[in-house]
Amino acid sequence: MEVTAAVLYGGSLAHYDVRVESGSECYAELSSYNGSPDQQPPQHIKLHKEGRHWVSTDVDNQLSDDLGYAVELKAKPLLEDRKRGGHPAA
Repeated sequence: MEVTAAVLYGGSLAHYDVRVESGSECYAELSSYNGSPDQQPPQHIKLHKEGRHWVSTDVDNQLSDDLGYAVELKAKPLLEDRKRGGHPAA
C-alpha cells in the first residue's frame, strides 16, 4: 500500500510518498519540500516501528517518529476497510 504523508521539517512542510511493506516497516521518498533547498530533508527514509515509536538509522528520531505517525493516521482507515471488506478464511 502507498500513502502520502506530510510532516514539518525545519518549520516547512515536507511531503513523502510512503510504501507500507508491513504493519511495522515503511519506505518513504520525498516528493516535495517548500522550505530552503539547503535545509532539505532526506530524500529516502526506511522506517520501522519499535514499540510505540517509529525509528530509522537514516534520520533523526523526531522526523522518523513524525513521519511514522502521519503514515499510521493515513493507513489505519485503509487497513480497517480491507479487514471489513475481506472474506473469512475457509
